Amino acid sequence: MEKKNLLELDLQYFAEEEEQEEETQEEEKQEETYSRSDVDREISKAVEKAIQNQRKKWEEEKQQEIEQAKNEAAEYAKMTQKEKEEAEIKKKLEQIEKREQELNRRELLSQIKSDLQENDLPTELADILVNVKDNEKIKEQISSVKELIDNKVNEQVKEKLRQDTPTESTGEVKTDPFTEKLRKYQ
Repeated sequence: MEKKNLLELDLQYFAEEEEQEEETQEEEKQEETYSRSDVDREISKAVEKAIQNQRKKWEEEKQQEIEQAKNEAAEYAKMTQKEKEEAEIKKKLEQIEKREQELNRRELLSQIKSDLQENDLPTELADILVNVKDNEKIKEQISSVKELIDNKVNEQVKEKLRQDTPTESTGEVKTDPFTEKLRKYQ
């Protein structure tokens, strides 16, 4: 009879929780530790994937260029002799115009850089200003940028040089003996 009065406990229930906790702790430890070879393997996979993507993109671009060349060749074959000559002249004119534009761009870039150096501004701004393409507007932009930078620098210099007024005296200030005597007789 005494045995019936004892509480019945489900010991298996408590044992399962400990096992689960141990398993989660082991999993956490496994997740945290990686060997050098694991890291190298993951890096090589990522690099390989990037290379494949780049290769695929390059192949697509080349394929488009090939198709464009085939189309041009087919159109060229259909043309008469006079049309062929006109097409060649047109193509050469386009190439000349493209070269002239590039030459003008370089010249403009060079002039912008020299203007920036004259105004003591960084020449890195030349790449931004070259898109304006009008010399007068570029010079206006350079002067406004210079003014803006100068103002900003002056503000920052003033801010750095500003000092707070002293709130307490140092105690070393002595009164003038002459003024003390004068106060005595007033």
